[in-house]
Amino acid sequence: MNIEGLKLFKEVASKGSISKVAESSHYSQPAISQQIKRLEETTGYDLLIRSNKGVELTEAGAVVNKYATNIVRSYENMLEDLAIIENNYHIIRINCTSIISTYSLPCTVYSINNNSWASSPVPIRLETYTNRSDEIEANIANDTFDLGIIISKPKLKALQAELISTDALVPVASPKYKLEEPLTAGQLAATDLILPSEKFRIMNGAMNWFSAAGFKEDQLKISTQMDEIEPIKSTVIKGYGVSFLPYLTIKKELYTKQLKKLEVENYDLRYEIYMIYKPSRLEDATFRDFVKMFKKSAKKTFC
Repeated sequence: MNIEGLKLFKEVASKGSISKVAESSHYSQPAISQQIKRLEETTGYDLLIRSNKGVELTEAGAVVNKYATNIVRSYENMLEDLAIIENNYHIIRINCTSIISTYSLPCTVYSINNNSWASSPVPIRLETYTNRSDEIEANIANDTFDLGIIISKPKLKALQAELISTDALVPVASPKYKLEEPLTAGQLAATDLILPSEKFRIMNGAMNWFSAAGFKEDQLKISTQMDEIEPIKSTVIKGYGVSFLPYLTIKKELYTKQLKKLEVENYDLRYEIYMIYKPSRLEDATFRDFVKMFKKSAKKTFC
C-alpha cells in the first residue's frame, strides 16, 4: 500500500476537497486523484463520493480513514527510529488529551528539558500529540506512541497505569451572571449550561452527579456543547451561562475574577490523571528511566 497515497487520502478526507489539498501541496489535482484511485484499486472499494461541492467518504472510506492515521504515524515512527541509529538519540512519543497538552504538559516538558537528563550522553527528544482518552489507549496498545496521559483509569486492562495528579471539576460562571448561592442540583439543571462535549471524559463525572441527584441528561438545560475549552471559557465570561471546567484550565480566570466558582450543595467532584504505557516498554532502560523522571516531574509541575 502506498503511504503517500494514504497521506493524501487523509488530507482529502479532512478538507473534503481534492482541489484544496492540491492548493496546499506540491501535487496537482490529477495526481491526487490518481493516488486515491490506486488506493481504491488496492482496497477494492470506492472510498470517496465525488460531486461539484467536493468529496465525501463512503462507508468503506470511513473505515480506511480510521486506520490511515495510525498506519501513516507508524510509518513515520519507523523512519524516525531508523534515524536514531545514525544520530544516536532517543525519541519518546507522548500522546495526551487536549486539556493536558494545553494546560499541564508544557511545564512538565520544560522541567524535563532543563533537567540534567537533557545533557546525558544519549539525548532524549520528546514528541507530543493530542487525542481523546480512548484513542490514546488504543495508540499505546498498538505501539504508535510510547507514553499516554489520560483522564481517569484506562479501560484497557493490559496497560500499566500510574496516578500522577488529581484535579477538580469546578462549576463556574461570570461574576455578572447573578445566581443565589448555594445552588441545588435542580437549580443548576434549570440554568443555561455551556458544557464541554462528550469527547471530554471528565464530563462523565458531572453527568453522574446530576443523575445521582435525580436529573437525567435530557432534563438538563444544555444550551451549548463545545469541543474546545477556550471557547467555553469565553462564552461563560461573557455571562451567557454556567459551565463545569477543570480547575487547571481556569486558574488564571479565577485569579483575575473573570470567572467565579459557584457554591453548590453536595458537590465536590475531582478526577484523576494517569500516565499509561505497555508494561513491556519497561524492558527498555531508557524508557524506564524516563518514566521515573516524568512521574517525579509531573507531580511538581502538573497544576
